[in-house]
Amino acid sequence: MMYAFYAKCIELGIPAFVTVGIAGPRLPSMVQHVERVDQVMYDFPELVFVMRHGAEPWVDLAVKLMLKWPNLYYSTSAFSPRYYPPEIVHYANTRGADKVVYGGYFPMGLTLERIMTELSAVPFKSEVWPKFLRDNAARVLRLEHNR
Repeated sequence: MMYAFYAKCIELGIPAFVTVGIAGPRLPSMVQHVERVDQVMYDFPELVFVMRHGAEPWVDLAVKLMLKWPNLYYSTSAFSPRYYPPEIVHYANTRGADKVVYGGYFPMGLTLERIMTELSAVPFKSEVWPKFLRDNAARVLRLEHNR
């Protein structure tokens, strides 16, 4: 049902940010199953696709798909930093430093103070931090690198 949207994103040169994983509200979550992303990426390999809101309980599958599809990314949106999935932290520290994008949850559920306090305890390697906090988003969103 979203294929027209994906085609338009490609035409406009903008990424698609899509919620994946079990929904917080009491709604069916099957439409957010990470497995469905594989078919979308197959049908639209040029689409820049960012998985949002955790991918749980299919985080391992999300990592496997990011290894498979060059234009597939993961955003940490809707998660307190202390609860980032360990699989995502490990992936960012190994093969996925260019694929994990910071996504906060302010003001919807977390204060900036809590986010910033908890971020300092996330065990990213030092070389991952600039990519996670800025560079990956700038690349995905096609923003100029003005430093």
